[in-house]
Amino acid sequence: MDLIETGCANRHPWEISRARCVLNTILPHIKENHKTVADIGCGDLYFTQIFARHFQGTIYAVDTHFENFEGGQIIKLKDIEQLEENSIDIAILMDVLEHIEQQEEFLSLLSKKIKKDGIVFFTVPAFQHLFSEHDVFLKHFRRYNKKNLTETLSRHFKIKRMFYFYSSLYLLRLLQFLFVRKKMVNNIAAWESNENSAKTKLLVKILNTDFFFNKIICRLSLFGLSLFAVTKKTTSENPC
Repeated sequence: MDLIETGCANRHPWEISRARCVLNTILPHIKENHKTVADIGCGDLYFTQIFARHFQGTIYAVDTHFENFEGGQIIKLKDIEQLEENSIDIAILMDVLEHIEQQEEFLSLLSKKIKKDGIVFFTVPAFQHLFSEHDVFLKHFRRYNKKNLTETLSRHFKIKRMFYFYSSLYLLRLLQFLFVRKKMVNNIAAWESNENSAKTKLLVKILNTDFFFNKIICRLSLFGLSLFAVTKKTTSENPC
């Protein structure tokens, strides 16, 4: 969760679903020789702590609000510059790139931290025509589509797979945008139902199905509220 949106005990179905779906997409890529993971822009550690249950190596949790290193499996860092070069097997950036004004410099620096054949996972908000006051509230500089994200990432990594997800939320957001225009500041921390409520469980199932369907059709995935990319620091292969 963006730290701007923290402050509620209940996780939004979007955040619950995204964490589960991203985790399930990452896990098949983990190999026995993978010892280091960096969760960059990890916010309040919600996903980091979930991921730690499935990974035995070291996890670097990187976010600008951290002040000091901390011991244990999860090591907190304030900036990716604190990571050693060629030290990271897997990097995860969930809704981070849109916060970076100088994204080329950031991706160049990130690439130096990744080992050869290391894997980097990105999620970003999709479609600039949905840019609203909510994006401004979250301090986003941009939203992405497949074309411009491919152009951005391919200068630093090889794209293995890319697909939109949460098509259902895209349609809802588009309708909202058309009727309310840019006056939308939806704080997901305002969700009132807990994770075990029927309402939350139902919405999580719908979003999980949405994500799974778009991942399966991959190349035919045409729209969604978000965009997922699997990239590698290696040589050529075409995205699916």
